[in-house]
Amino acid sequence: MMKYMKIKPFKITSAENTLRGIMLNCDAKTPKKTIILCHGFASNMLITSPYAKAFTDSGYAVIMFDFCMSGSGISGGKSVNMSVQTQKKNLFDVLEYAKALDFVDNNHITLCGCSQGGLVCSLVAAEKEDEIERLIMYYPALCIPDDSRRGCVIGTKIDPNNVPDSFHGVFVRLGKKYVEDARTLDPYEQICTFKKPVLIIHGIEDKLVKIEYSRKANERYENCELIEVHGDHGFILKGFIAGKKATEKYLRDLN
Repeated sequence: MMKYMKIKPFKITSAENTLRGIMLNCDAKTPKKTIILCHGFASNMLITSPYAKAFTDSGYAVIMFDFCMSGSGISGGKSVNMSVQTQKKNLFDVLEYAKALDFVDNNHITLCGCSQGGLVCSLVAAEKEDEIERLIMYYPALCIPDDSRRGCVIGTKIDPNNVPDSFHGVFVRLGKKYVEDARTLDPYEQICTFKKPVLIIHGIEDKLVKIEYSRKANERYENCELIEVHGDHGFILKGFIAGKKATEKYLRDLN
């Protein structure tokens, strides 16, 4: 898929774990626009490869990585210690690493995230607005704080008044930290201080993260475009082609 461009692996230490990823289209002699790409819950960077290809085809360098403690992928750590806040720390560290790379144009860094990775990107973008040019999110899981408060964690029911030390959350084992950290978040108050361009692509048939969460974000952000497509969460069964075409059109319009 990407065999004709330069691909370089990297690893850094983040929150006492080893974080690993790859850099694509990173052979530029002059700095180029760069997208830092974040996967979703219990996932890994391979799942985001189609988006990475759309970005590199448009001339961007891409930095993609596996979150630590995600329960999948090649970075270190146990999923029972993972939370949105630990992933936020991972992204902070990747951003700092990226800014020191010769091929990265520090004036043109975009954060892009899928699902939980979208929530993480939105939080980091709000705190690092001076360093981020724009934000792209696919079906962002802005529901995670609400779900954690009512005892529904990625489809798993728990007692919100008696959160167990660990429990099985879909594909991975989660800990109390995941719920406690999520409950501290007020995403719309925290993320909508970001005034730069935001793109959200979300499927109207998404049952895991209702489209209403993205519609609310679209209303609250000052400079946001929401593209609604016929698709489910993750565009697994439906919506991938529409999401890809929307991404490609957005990138063409930027050039």
